[in-house]
Amino acid sequence: MMHVLPSVGFDEVDSIFASPDDFKELKKRDNARGLHLLEYFVNRCHEIGVACEAWLKKGDPTEVICLEVKRVLPDFLVVGSRGLGPFKKVFVGTVSEFCAKHAECPVITIKRREDETPDDPVDD
Repeated sequence: MMHVLPSVGFDEVDSIFASPDDFKELKKRDNARGLHLLEYFVNRCHEIGVACEAWLKKGDPTEVICLEVKRVLPDFLVVGSRGLGPFKKVFVGTVSEFCAKHAECPVITIKRREDETPDDPVDD
């Protein structure tokens, strides 16, 4: 199981609204949220008898995931889909689409239902 924190480059950002310390705090918060998210899902897996390992990585999610697929050699890759609207999808693209095209293994995309509002385990 892996969660990838995008590298945003806050260290190089100059802002009149936020100090470098503010950006460091944002990074710390995002790191803590990522670790909490992984811990939540690892515990859920263990509850149902599924063994798993977890990694928190940093970088471009598309690149990091595809590189990890090459390293780990899984039978398949499962990625979630947030369901970006067509406008955002055109400009941003999606990690799941990139992985489906470029990962060196079969990819299963899990898309949430339109009527489903996910509980955020990070906010528990």
